Amino acid sequence: MSPDESNPTKADQYDHPDGTLEVVFAVEDGKVLTIREYDSVSQFERNTSEATYAGSHHGVLNIPDLESFREDE
Repeated sequence: MSPDESNPTKADQYDHPDGTLEVVFAVEDGKVLTIREYDSVSQFERNTSEATYAGSHHGVLNIPDLESFREDE
């Protein structure tokens, strides 16, 4: 957990036992927005198998693709 578990901050990184990586993106009004990376599509499917698909989140759709964040090589 973070040094102060009751106060997560942007960029705090958590490594889960199943191999997934979770990073705090924002903390606001008592809510924590994270980004989670899975090792594979099958691992994602296992972890979301009991969740209800709710469509696309429009706020995320407006974030630029990964390519726009990569530095020129």
